[in-house]
Amino acid sequence: MSEASFFGWGTPVFPARHALLRVDPQAYRLALDERPDLASETLLFDWAALSRPLIARRRGPCDLAGLTPAGIPLPPSHGKKRIALQLAPGAILAVEPPPLLPVCAHAAPAAWLPAIEAIAELGARAGVEVRVFGALAWSALSGLGYLSASSDLDLLLVLTARTNARALLEGLARVEANAPMRLDGELVRQDIGAAANWREFAAGASEVLVKSVVGVALRPADAFLFHDGHHMKAPDWRAAS
Repeated sequence: MSEASFFGWGTPVFPARHALLRVDPQAYRLALDERPDLASETLLFDWAALSRPLIARRRGPCDLAGLTPAGIPLPPSHGKKRIALQLAPGAILAVEPPPLLPVCAHAAPAAWLPAIEAIAELGARAGVEVRVFGALAWSALSGLGYLSASSDLDLLLVLTARTNARALLEGLARVEANAPMRLDGELVRQDIGAAANWREFAAGASEVLVKSVVGVALRPADAFLFHDGHHMKAPDWRAAS
């Protein structure tokens, strides 16, 4: 597999972190039948049949080669459990990006809406694509109740070489200062399939913890933000196989 084929949100063999996986319902039920420990989790039974996505997750030591690691986060009413599954790549019908922030606004508390609008406007000005994961995304995607009074707004801010990173980070801090919720999330480099928490950049760190499906590593903050002529190479995705 070439690096170029990985860029974006990945493939059924190597989906990127946070990518959504649309799964064949019959193959999904077969995978679930192999997990008798999940027999009491009735919410899972018709998950794929109801067109609810799974999410890509990092490969663990118990995951089998040739299968794609996937997960389902259950809502608070079901204990907020994180369900880990493995699927044959052929069972994955589509790999999709996490939803855009404005698309999920209908599932947000009314008190969040001014901040959501401000973040969307900030993204347009700074040159970033604003997507979401976490409780708001899953509420919008599933129709289930994931949000609580203590929920964060989890953002994925997709950078390009034209992004005004300073304006973005300063703007996020201003929005959060007046928002009823905490802003969590990551700056995303789709060209190398990696991400890092926005707060590390806002704090002025010279190195940031960069995450990918391969693992995590400290990398220069300037290189991640395209600053000063630095260039960050893509990790070796073959190491994830």
